[in-house]
Amino acid sequence: DGLLAGTNSCLKVETAAGTVLYQHQPATPLIPASTQKLLVAEAALAVLGPNYRFTTSVEAPPGQGKGPVSQLWLVGGGDPLLATPRFMAAQAGRVRYAGDPWTPLQTLANAVAAAGVTGVSGGIRGDSSYEHDVPFLPVWPASYQTQEQIGALSALSVDEGTVYTPAKWVLATDPAANAASQLAGLLGAEHVPAAAGADQVAPTNAVVVATVSSAPLSQIVESMLRASDDWVAELLVRAIDKRIGGPGTTVGGLAEVMDVAARNGVPLAGVRMDDGSGLSRTDQATCQELLAALDVGERPAYAPVLAGLPVAGETGTLVARELGTPLVGALSGKTGSLDFVAGLVGVVDAPRTLHFAMLENDNQSDTAMYARQDQVAATLGAYGGLPIASPTTTSTG
Repeated sequence: DGLLAGTNSCLKVETAAGTVLYQHQPATPLIPASTQKLLVAEAALAVLGPNYRFTTSVEAPPGQGKGPVSQLWLVGGGDPLLATPRFMAAQAGRVRYAGDPWTPLQTLANAVAAAGVTGVSGGIRGDSSYEHDVPFLPVWPASYQTQEQIGALSALSVDEGTVYTPAKWVLATDPAANAASQLAGLLGAEHVPAAAGADQVAPTNAVVVATVSSAPLSQIVESMLRASDDWVAELLVRAIDKRIGGPGTTVGGLAEVMDVAARNGVPLAGVRMDDGSGLSRTDQATCQELLAALDVGERPAYAPVLAGLPVAGETGTLVARELGTPLVGALSGKTGSLDFVAGLVGVVDAPRTLHFAMLENDNQSDTAMYARQDQVAATLGAYGGLPIASPTTTSTG
């Protein structure tokens, strides 16, 4: 009570068996930031299935597919982790993204060459028609583009919507064209001359030359939660809508996310989702909702949710949290942060295991709000039987 006095916050704590130990405004709607990715993860597992794989294909005109071809189409299937070798190498050194199951674009280039294509005279055309929606959500401020917070959403994109310039990674203005250009470059290295052409929808009678499939969805969900990956969360929402027969829109996908949560018994009073990532400040969540979503992760069908939670001092967005305390390795949770917003929903694995959800929306620095989270976690750890010392903290996510 003392820690939360005077704050615009909520907190709910339960035992592993579901007995409520503490509540502070558990039904008060607050901005959740990335903590709402828990609901997206569970809906993706329920609708797409843990073994679902995204497929990206290269297609040729009818009657072609070997030797010199007039053109090729790179046809997207909504894979959020399709990546070039340069991007994969750049991410390899970032602890937050360690273990991410990238889908190598190089594998697709190799397969095209192995299929016998020797040249592409008319270029490679990007086809992102698998999903139909705006590239940038209207609920996001324009600053998200100027600050390069998230790339243009597309069913065909590589490197999470970015492209490497001589100095740095920047957002691609045309993700499909960029993907086609990157494939052309990789084919050139395989002695298959090709250039990028204008975006175009592949004809229905095109010949599939090669495909590349993503890792199973279970691994994608785990990596999305571990790194708090906004790009992946948004494309999963669109994939959900596509799977249920929609055109692949954010609005349709979010409606299904809420339906799945309701079917799982998650209380949704006061809840609002205007995106999947939690980047929107119009999103609303409650601590009772988020704690119930965390508990859904205990069910076998949703095992990747708990498996994907960052671990304090070890993985993902909690890698630099709780250093030097007994909470290292014992605290796991989904983080969330925006300006003046901080959230943590997770588990303290102690002799008495505790589950909790905490949100705070205050005109305070990240440092102040993270420190309060750490004090709450330390209090729970001590109650659970851990020998708690004073925590230190830095955070992202």
